[in-house]
Amino acid sequence: MSVYRLVSPAGQAAENGEADVSVTGGALVVAPSPAAGPAGAVLRVPFGQIASVSEPEPFVVRVAFTDGGAVELSRLGVMRTQLLAEIRDGMDSVTGAVGAADTFQAWCGEAAARVRVYDDCFMVDDARIGFSFVTDVVVKDYAVTVSVAGREPLALTRLGRQSTELAGLLNQRLGEARVRTASFFGSLLPGLGPSQARSVAAALRDGVAVPTRDLDLVHPELSGTLLRVATLPDRSAAVTWLAERTEIAIGFKQVATVRRPAIGVEPWHDHAAPPHIGSHESPAGLFQPGAAGMLAAGLMSDLGAGGLGPGGGPGPVGLGYTDRLGPGGGLGPGFGFTDGLGAFGEYWAFRALGAGMNSAGMNSAGMNGRQQRPMASRPDVTRGLLTPSADDPSALTVSGAEPTVLAFVLCAARGRVIYEVLNQAEPDTYVFAADEDGGLSTLNRALDETGFAPESGTGPLARSPSDRIPHDDHWRERIMSLLSA
Repeated sequence: MSVYRLVSPAGQAAENGEADVSVTGGALVVAPSPAAGPAGAVLRVPFGQIASVSEPEPFVVRVAFTDGGAVELSRLGVMRTQLLAEIRDGMDSVTGAVGAADTFQAWCGEAAARVRVYDDCFMVDDARIGFSFVTDVVVKDYAVTVSVAGREPLALTRLGRQSTELAGLLNQRLGEARVRTASFFGSLLPGLGPSQARSVAAALRDGVAVPTRDLDLVHPELSGTLLRVATLPDRSAAVTWLAERTEIAIGFKQVATVRRPAIGVEPWHDHAAPPHIGSHESPAGLFQPGAAGMLAAGLMSDLGAGGLGPGGGPGPVGLGYTDRLGPGGGLGPGFGFTDGLGAFGEYWAFRALGAGMNSAGMNSAGMNGRQQRPMASRPDVTRGLLTPSADDPSALTVSGAEPTVLAFVLCAARGRVIYEVLNQAEPDTYVFAADEDGGLSTLNRALDETGFAPESGTGPLARSPSDRIPHDDHWRERIMSLLSA
């Protein structure tokens, strides 16, 4: 059991008590204890309606809602960290961003922030910045400064060594997004020359709507071709009707990742030297283990530095490397590199180090008779084939049951901006109030920041109330009444 405190949109404490807290079915569920009675109804907050998650006090989790309310959770115990991770992962899944996120911890201004980099955008906490509106990324003094069209530069600090990594990743994703755009329009408009296709890709960046008059400067039939290939047959008449009465801008937005994972990898192994677990030792020693080896080692030690003394017995000192014979005429103070023994002394020195040839006679004396490992042939370093992860531009399409690219138009007329989707039957038409000057570009950036979710009502979309018009028999009448108001 945890403790919850429900806060109303007005900021007043509305309810508190004990409850079971869980993340189930794409939502945060707070189930008050039965002792609360009928007043303790279950609170279910879908991830899409969670505005933010914070910790205002130690061990207190505050979840703010998009309608202004909030719930504060305490006494979570060991499940606090898990709950935070599940809520944030759930919020990541409804951001509308494309691809998987790479996460960094940084500071933005005077507060700590979580930076998530996707295929088409990056997010600083809940603020989303599309790559199409990023103009420059600069790293200096362990800080990353991102210049964004239509807003102040964004400075991310306290990254340490990750500042270079974050800047490199942002620039990499920017380049990949431009390559996907160029590949998409190259396949969508095969009749354009390289220079014209480059101009189209530079203008129609991911999520950016371009007026038809600007597109027709590249090619006289460009805007008409784009509308024809990207519009559903049932939506074609409505788009033609809007084009006759408003100023249309066409845009394309990637809505699904086309990155393919790495495939075909095989572990490398040396074909010339098969595994020999348990046999890694080499014949580095001259003497075998056990009693026989000990006796042989003792004998060689006695024949060491003391040599064979005057009575022919072993000398008093162990193995050594000297240059003279002992006084008894036997082996002197050492059997190594000696002038008296010559090459024979060198042989015995190398034998003591594990080198040289082994013989059967030595085996009978307790010495290691195993041969040196023969020289192996040159290993076969053939490695398994690997197809690295990469984008598949052929998967970018505006047609089919589930297109990976969203085609849309923004229509500006008399203080209104109309948002209409071309290649999907479900979305209704949204009509936003906008300024006469720059309203279309402002709404374009606002839609991109919300992942082209006009019903979110956040940011500039919240300041521009909209009318949602379904595609029914009264669609034209309602559009006309809004445009004439």
